[in-house]
Amino acid sequence: MIRDYQVPLLEKEEVSPGIWRLSLECPSIAREAGPGNFVLLKVSGGSAPLLRRPLGVLEADAERGTFGVLFRVVGEGTELLSKTAPGQTLSVRGPVGGQFGPFQHEKVWAVAGTLGVVPLLFLRQSRGAFGRMFLGVGSAEWRPFTEWVASRAPEMELFSDDGSIGKKGFAIDGLKGQSLAEVSLAVCGPNPMMKALYGQYGALCDDIQVSLERRMGCGMGGCFGCVVDTKTGRRRVCIDGPVFQAREVKWDELHL
Repeated sequence: MIRDYQVPLLEKEEVSPGIWRLSLECPSIAREAGPGNFVLLKVSGGSAPLLRRPLGVLEADAERGTFGVLFRVVGEGTELLSKTAPGQTLSVRGPVGGQFGPFQHEKVWAVAGTLGVVPLLFLRQSRGAFGRMFLGVGSAEWRPFTEWVASRAPEMELFSDDGSIGKKGFAIDGLKGQSLAEVSLAVCGPNPMMKALYGQYGALCDDIQVSLERRMGCGMGGCFGCVVDTKTGRRRVCIDGPVFQAREVKWDELHL
């Protein structure tokens, strides 16, 4: 059930310059959240920014009653979140959205673009190591982040746009030449990456689950600000998604 909570920040970690992991205490969210769900966060005690920031759930520990998020500072809201200190209270709404799975195949591979890895790491926590996992970043600027990901998912195979770390190319290049007939793909990253993946491999893989990125207003389905076109009609990413079967998305009509 989606509810608003006032929760304490327990831990704060800068995993890479400008990228932060927060661990928060909320037993209800820790019990209910699953891979693909997200929460909407806001620093308590102020009116700015007006809208909460939607962040994917990175991890959850039902026994401890804690869950974690990971984000990159890109604007006022995330800047305020990055300046919070352990012991401070945050306003959290969640868990929101749907989850990855069930998968059609036992073998599950993951494809992520930069911070799209967040729900996939949660999926790994729930299911165990992926058969293959491909992560794409821009350049060596992302090295500390990729090392942090590798510490949590040693099977990760790294690609960078300029070849300065890992292999030169994009995360979806890891699928080249692979047999995908009995593989389910869990994918999260920039929408253009996911569109390209489906364009190249949609005919080869019958289970491609994508977590879409959209700007959100309320995060509860009321404002219709995150609507996307699908083959079954217009759907709200916050409530009907964010996870969709790739074949259902009208990629040519999706704002990238």
